[in-house]
Amino acid sequence: MLHLKIKYEFKLVLVFSFALLLLYAVDKYFTKIEIRKDCAQMSEAISLTERWFNDVGQMKKEKKISNDIRSDTKYNFLIGDEYTNITTTFGSLEAKELSANPEFAALLIKYLTNSNIDSTKTVGIILSGSFPSLSISCLAAIQTLNSKAIIFSSLGASMFGANQPGATWLDIENYLIKSSNLKYKSSLVTVGAEDDNGGGLSDDGFQILKTTASNYNVSLYYPPSLKESIEKKVEILLGGEIDILINIGGNQTSLGSCAHSSNIPNGFHREYKSCNHENRGIIARLSEREIPFINLLNIKSLAIENQISLDPTVVSGGLIFSNRKTEKIPIALSIIASFGLILLIRKKKNYE
Repeated sequence: MLHLKIKYEFKLVLVFSFALLLLYAVDKYFTKIEIRKDCAQMSEAISLTERWFNDVGQMKKEKKISNDIRSDTKYNFLIGDEYTNITTTFGSLEAKELSANPEFAALLIKYLTNSNIDSTKTVGIILSGSFPSLSISCLAAIQTLNSKAIIFSSLGASMFGANQPGATWLDIENYLIKSSNLKYKSSLVTVGAEDDNGGGLSDDGFQILKTTASNYNVSLYYPPSLKESIEKKVEILLGGEIDILINIGGNQTSLGSCAHSSNIPNGFHREYKSCNHENRGIIARLSEREIPFINLLNIKSLAIENQISLDPTVVSGGLIFSNRKTEKIPIALSIIASFGLILLIRKKKNYE
């Protein structure tokens, strides 16, 4: 009896090995790597992102602003402090390091061109001070495509984001407009934090953000409630007839505060079914009107899915410039052959 069991298990190992060989053959002989048609635009967006990254480094150098963390990432000057008076929530240092990779601009080009976004289309963008690197990559992608844009930004930032006085998102945006040919500007700016109106910030932190806005003649929008902030932004975006929405970070108006807000999927999506809660966010409300969205929040997941380097010291080498296409028929035949052999072995075992 033991002999028969060993013989049966040996046959299963052979079938498993055969299945691996089939998968290797499919990958080698029936898989094609094709360079994307928007490869040139991807490269252009990456180059612009790198230039703007370095310009922000120059801005911080001029202002003598440095961070209090240790990071080996090439663009570590884009990372903020662990905590300041304008820090709104906890944040991951790893996520901030990963986000400082210019290849995210190429990823956004990929998402946008797959959605037929070009110079005739309008993009709605919700930027959080929590991810200044992704915000820069996003604007570089939009400027490369020469698309129109409606931009909302919030000044508060999570740990390691744009949470340094003098280097908030508003400081970065205005510096790039003045010195680096950025063509876009936030049309609506809020404090951010809880309920999008500074909830949880100290009086000192609130004053820093008010002073920052005043320095650039920006009128901060103070929504009386999260619901009203969401509704105002949705009204503006619909009035601008946007073709796609990009959300960067965990802005509460984007995600909402309903029970389903944490379930909004990452990356690009053409549709999303949500609840009818009054505090469902902008993504859900626009999805109800069949407006696709790009949600950039779980940075590590995005990097893995799109083969962007997880090494903070490496900012190139991803396979985002190509499409991998595998023929379906060989895959199906391989699966059928493998399962067929397993069924045959089991049938013979029952007869023994």
